[in-house]
Amino acid sequence: MKAITVRLDSGGLEALLKRVRLGQELGFDKFDLCISNPQVPLGRIVTALLDNKVGLTALRLKEERHAGFVARKPGYSKLGARDMQIAERSGAMVIETTEQLAPAKAQFVVLEGGYVAAPNLNERQLQLDELLECDECEETRLERLGEIVKFDQSIMEEQLDHFCRVLHKVAKAVAPVEVCLLPPESPFGLLQPDNMQHVFDDLGGRNVSYWHCTSNVAILRKLGGPPDSEWIQRFASRLKGVYLEDMLGGHGEQAPGLGEIDFKQLAPELAQSTIRVMVVGDDKGTKLRFGSEYLAKVGIF
Repeated sequence: MKAITVRLDSGGLEALLKRVRLGQELGFDKFDLCISNPQVPLGRIVTALLDNKVGLTALRLKEERHAGFVARKPGYSKLGARDMQIAERSGAMVIETTEQLAPAKAQFVVLEGGYVAAPNLNERQLQLDELLECDECEETRLERLGEIVKFDQSIMEEQLDHFCRVLHKVAKAVAPVEVCLLPPESPFGLLQPDNMQHVFDDLGGRNVSYWHCTSNVAILRKLGGPPDSEWIQRFASRLKGVYLEDMLGGHGEQAPGLGEIDFKQLAPELAQSTIRVMVVGDDKGTKLRFGSEYLAKVGIF
């Protein structure tokens, strides 16, 4: 199955439907709906999706990075907050949003793990961004990483425990919708491979699976993380879908074929049943068309 991401942002419902119509013109009949703000009137969104015969395959609940760093407020990516009250309120937000959008019949809800709590996290993440943008830093990047990426292991373990507890409640509440977890785009992301494995082992047979993201993994790879193939092979039995977005200088959501990722190598790694979702940040018709044609050319679409 192939699909395309449409984002509910400050443009509101009209902008969302414009993106849907553009996707339909390009031959997409399935969509991945990305929501960052839980305060929007979701009832109107559901009605509009049903009226326009929009088939949802997945619902992605995402926090913008600057919001994800604010530890004192609940959010879609804070199920692993150090403050258990914040973690539980974040889980309740995920459940409420998923239930309100249930009439649109998304099969999956896709979540991020958030960040490990660390001093001056925003400043240190900006330093990582500079490393990604620096073409002359290849030889010194790993050394600089060691200076920047430092956090208390016991705090990470505490957050991982909170994440598992809250995710258990979320997965039970939203069933039969399946919860899928994304790899992080930062070394400060909570769900590094071993932690992701811990979550899957902890929740056992619950409806929790893996959703790959090409740009997140590519960014993490430049910052010392494992390659695409290791993520996909390790979690192959739980892999449900993949976000197909290119990366350029540390910036994701680029049209596939216009950045640094070799999608030809990815194609053989994906099972036939894997849902393939193209993500292009600016939703321009020319870039959407280019990305779709490119993915067809390399055998992914």
